[in-house]
Formats: sequence, C-alpha cells, structure tokens
Amino acid sequence: MNKQNQEIVIEIPSNQDVAIEIPDNHEIFIGVPNNHETGIEMPNTQTAFENQVSQRNPNTKGVDIVWRNVNYTAHTKKYHREILKDLSGICKAGEMTAIMGSSGAGKTTLLNILCCRATNTKEVQLSGQIEANGQPFDAMTFSNFAAYVMQEDLIMETMTVREALQFAANLKLKMAQQQKDERVNEVIKTMRLEKCQNSFIGGATLKGITKGEKKRTSIAFELVSDPDVIFLDEPTSGLDSLTAYNVVDVLQHYAKLKNKTIICTIHQPSSEIFMKFDRLILLVEGKFIYQGPKERVIQYFASFGFQCPQLSNPADYFMSIMHGESQKNKNNYKTYYEHFDNELMPLINQEIEQHRTDLIVNKSAQAPYFSQLKILTTRSFLNQHRNPLLLRSRIIQSIVLGLFTGIVYSTLPDPATHATDQRAVNDFCGLLFFLCMVMHMNSTLPIVLTIPNERPVFLKEENSKLYAVSPYFFSKLIVESSMVILLPIIFTSICYYMTDLTKGFDNFCFFVLASILQSFVGNAHGMFCGSLFRDPMTAIDITPLMIMPFMLFGGFFKNQNDMPAWNRWITWLSNYRYTFEAYARNNFEGSAFKINPVEQLGLDVGKWNCIYILFGIFIILQICALLLIKFKKQSLQ
Repeated sequence: MNKQNQEIVIEIPSNQDVAIEIPDNHEIFIGVPNNHETGIEMPNTQTAFENQVSQRNPNTKGVDIVWRNVNYTAHTKKYHREILKDLSGICKAGEMTAIMGSSGAGKTTLLNILCCRATNTKEVQLSGQIEANGQPFDAMTFSNFAAYVMQEDLIMETMTVREALQFAANLKLKMAQQQKDERVNEVIKTMRLEKCQNSFIGGATLKGITKGEKKRTSIAFELVSDPDVIFLDEPTSGLDSLTAYNVVDVLQHYAKLKNKTIICTIHQPSSEIFMKFDRLILLVEGKFIYQGPKERVIQYFASFGFQCPQLSNPADYFMSIMHGESQKNKNNYKTYYEHFDNELMPLINQEIEQHRTDLIVNKSAQAPYFSQLKILTTRSFLNQHRNPLLLRSRIIQSIVLGLFTGIVYSTLPDPATHATDQRAVNDFCGLLFFLCMVMHMNSTLPIVLTIPNERPVFLKEENSKLYAVSPYFFSKLIVESSMVILLPIIFTSICYYMTDLTKGFDNFCFFVLASILQSFVGNAHGMFCGSLFRDPMTAIDITPLMIMPFMLFGGFFKNQNDMPAWNRWITWLSNYRYTFEAYARNNFEGSAFKINPVEQLGLDVGKWNCIYILFGIFIILQICALLLIKFKKQSLQ
C-alpha cells in the first residue's frame, strides 16, 4: 500500500479522553459507530448530504443578485405613488430567499424589477442598479443565466410532461441530442416527476396531471436550461398545504445541491414552508423592514418589543404586524424603518460589497431559425392531433354543411328551360355567394379563437427567449394550411354536383382552387383579428363586425356601379367580390342562360385576375397579422 494512503484505525473507549497528534500534510477521518452504546446519534443521510453540499458551496460557482437604490414610482393624472422606495439588497447563491409582505407592499413589483420585466414608461419611473455578480443585465441578457416561473402554469395542455421538457431542451440547449435527453431525465428526477412524466399536462378540455405536478413541471420547464438564478412568483398559490410544502422542499434542496440562487414571492406560508427558506425579506409599503437569515428574524424583532408568540407560525405573526389595514401597525411602521436603517442596513451594505464576482457563463441559446420552425410545427401538429374534438368537429361540420347545402339547392331551375328567367339566375347567384361566405367563415372563426387562447403560452415562451415570433407564426400557418386545403375539398366535393353547377372537371377544379384561396384569406383574416384582441370572447364578437362590410360590398347585395363614389373603393378591398366574380364567371360562362349576371352586377375584374388578387389579399393580411403579433407582444408581469 502507498505510504501516503495508509489507514490507521484507533479505537477510543467512550469513557476516556484521548489526544492525537496528526503530522503535517495528513488527513484524518473520524468514524463513529452507529449504535446505542456510544450515546451519539448519527445524522440521517439527507442532513449529512446537505451539510456536505453547504461546505462545498463557497468553492463552487454561483450568482449573487444585487440591487442598489431601486425606486419605482407610478404617475397618473389622479395620483402620484411611490411603490418602491430606495431599496438595496442581495440574494446569495445556494440560498432560497422569500420576499414577504401584505397585498400592495410591492413584493411582486420588486420581483418583476429584478427580472427586468418592468421598464420606464410615461406612467411609471424606474431607477436604480441591478447586477448579477457585479455585472449589469437587462431583459435581453436575463435569460442567459436566469429563469422566471410565473404564478400561472402556462404550458401547452396537450403535451406530456416529458414532451414539454424536451421541447424546452431542444430550443434552449446547444448540445448533442443525447445530452439534451440526459438533461431532461435529470430535471425530471430532480423535480420528482418520474411518475407523471408520460401523462398529459391537461387543462380546461383535457384531463391531466395534478396542480402540484403541474407547478413542478412549470419549474422544471425553466430548469432545463440549468439557470443559475430562478425567480418564482407565488409558487404555492392555489396549492394545498402538503403539495405546497413539496414544491418548496424540492426548490430548497435544488438550491443547496446545485448552488443556485432562488428568489420567490410568497404571501403567507405555513410554518413548515417558512422553515425551508434560508433568507427572508419583509416589505411594508415599499420599504424593507427586515432582510437577512431566516433564523435571526424572530430575535431581531423581539429586540425592540415585537416578540413572536411561542408555538405559533412566525409567518402569520409577521403578516399580522405588517398588515396595512390596522392603524396600530401603521403607527409602528416608523419603528420598523428606523431599526432596519440603523441595525441591518450596514450589514446589508457589507454583504453587497462582498458579493461574488465570478464570470457568468451563458448557459442557454436559441436554436437556429429552421430548427425553431420545425420544433414548433411538430408541436402544433401534435396539439391538433390530440384535440380530436376540434379536429373532428371541423371535418363533420364541412360534411354536414355540404350535404345540407346540396339538399337545399338541389332543386335549382334547369338553365336550358329557364334561359331568360331572372329568378333562376338570382337563385344561382344566391348559392354562389352563400358558398363564398361558408368558405371564408369556416376558416376564420377557429383561428380567431386559437390565437388568443394560445397567447399567454406564446408570450411566456417568447419572453423566455425560447423562439422568435416569425417561426411561431409560420408554424401556425403551416399546420392550419392542412385544414384550409382539406375542408374546402370535402365541402365542394359534396355540394358542387348536388347543386347542378356547371358540369365539367375543369370548372370543378377552378371552383376548388377559388374556394381554397377564399379559405386562406379567411384564415388570414382570423390570424389578423385573433392577433388584434387578447380576449377570445372579444375576438369572436368583434370579428363578424369587421368582416360584415366586405360582405356588403361583395357585389351580390348591390351593384357596385350603383354605389356612391365616397364608399365605392371598399369593393376593391373585399375578398368576397373577387371570389364571387370567380365563381360567377366559372358557372355562367358557356351556360344556357341568356342573362349574364356578370355584366348585370358590374363584375369586370376577370376570372384569373380574381385568383391573383385573392392571393395578394392573403399575403397582405398575413403580413399585417405577423406585424401585429410582433409589435403587440409585451413582457408578462
């Protein structure tokens, strides 16, 4: 055996004191038998492991978040309010910090500022310095080392837990696929999601995992990129006490194990959850009244007359003395502020000066553009496939509507025997314009609902720099295109020959082409209106009103030559006008009718020119919808 690694075993009687000299450059390991004779209880494995990790933390890399002289003020015509007042502080690596305060104290505002989700506007003014290991950061560089977990769990409900994490890994990690898979497996194990990893997230229309599992999945979604700092807004909101404890317990062990900085707002935790925090920040009306280790908070307040009762939850007690509805509490605020400024602020300033200065490593990066497009398109196809109610309903709707239309218009007059009958011509024109409306509305209304419903998920993922706006937009377009092409083919194949429109395969193919283009324009209209409104119900209510003028100026209800000059220009913007003319020319050219409705209604654009213009309208509307999504997006707070 190598002399440098010799082991010497010394048995020490429990009733004797022994002095042992250890030569230089030697190490000693002391083992204590785990039996009742020694009278010494060995720590459990978990505690021993935590102690080992805490000893390693000073030598491991981490990120300290520091802020100095942060002020946040709201200005309106009615009032001027200081929300945060000259705050300075630090959150350290390897610790879990809780920001507590009553409603309106400013805890969520402080969290948003630290996450770079609050900016200067006309209504609010923000000042101060925020640094990570002494380096300033902003909203663009935030995601390089940090992650933000919102209070609401925003994940696509048709994905499984593993698929959601794999989606984040594929978009944020720049490494081999095998390493991404290993990272996903590690996060699933860390967040204790093994049992539900293949279950759907679930939501309003799909049964899925529990609230606690969904919360841990939301956290795991952000942990995939291995951020050094994790911000959480009310991570226990809406959870029962046991589930909330499990969430906080997982986070606390993760902070110790990986030397991460975890910062969360929390309203009123249970005593068990309170004991899990390492560091505590108490806010009252925008000012700190305590900042430091959780173990010292009771002794600190007791030193100037605010003794927490024994056997009570400290969090409940501190909330009771901070609440602003009590005039007695308000009278005490000055005392809190004075003691904080005199006793704690010097210590905090000292901690701030001693913050870490390690170089922060960029741990995440956006995938290439076409990789983003591929991943988002795959997810959209899965989402559509796993929402069978919507998929089947649209197909069944096209079949039923096609049959119903065919039955209603199956008794149209024969053109050969009614060649000069204006009434017969009007019946055909009515059918053609009805088909225009069906093609347009069938593709407009579904996407009008989809965009606002997915908006929160999109904003959360885009704010996290998972992907850019255009790949998301084009992925939706690619997936919707399959339905936009399929549904008109199903509808027209059923009703075209049932309604005795012009025979001939060439005429049928042109009719299908015009129908598909009208459906694409309807889809673009839906994307535009869905991007314009945040609320799905508002979008579905306003969209028909926005489309109605194009119907009225479509050339069927009134001859365009009879319209006044001041509003005649609207006809040139109406997709109904061009689709109706394409249908009419396709049906009446070469028919037995002696009456020409194309000339009667002033339809003078041309059969194929209508097709080209419809395609142009589709392109313009899609560009407008893309710009709306791009410029109307905002940071989620």
